[in-house]
Amino acid sequence: MFGIVYHVGYLTDDLEKAIEYYRITFGGELIKLAPPSATGKIAYVQIGESEVELIQPADTSRLNGRTGLVIDHVGYFVPNIEKAIAELKSRGIKFATPEPTVTPVGYRVIYLDAASTMGTRIHLAEK
Repeated sequence: MFGIVYHVGYLTDDLEKAIEYYRITFGGELIKLAPPSATGKIAYVQIGESEVELIQPADTSRLNGRTGLVIDHVGYFVPNIEKAIAELKSRGIKFATPEPTVTPVGYRVIYLDAASTMGTRIHLAEK
């Protein structure tokens, strides 16, 4: 069902510093800086064949007082998001939203309800 890991999402208290860290340390390349929104600021950094999503939330309580990089979620590519949703629903998995949404880079995504995934935030993504 799952393809490759699409990305790992991190929360950060300083988006610019996190981007620079990935650029200098791992040779990352900023591929998209989403326009700031009510939920915060987001950047996507390419590292080899992997991607990192860096999120500076508007509501800093999501960081629980931590600084730096805090893992938030893992995203998996699926070839057909509707088929994957149907298959997971048949296995008792619930979703955080009724339908997929579209990310700033144009992928369709849907988050699984963390109560169905032993507390881990996971989303499916379709290009």
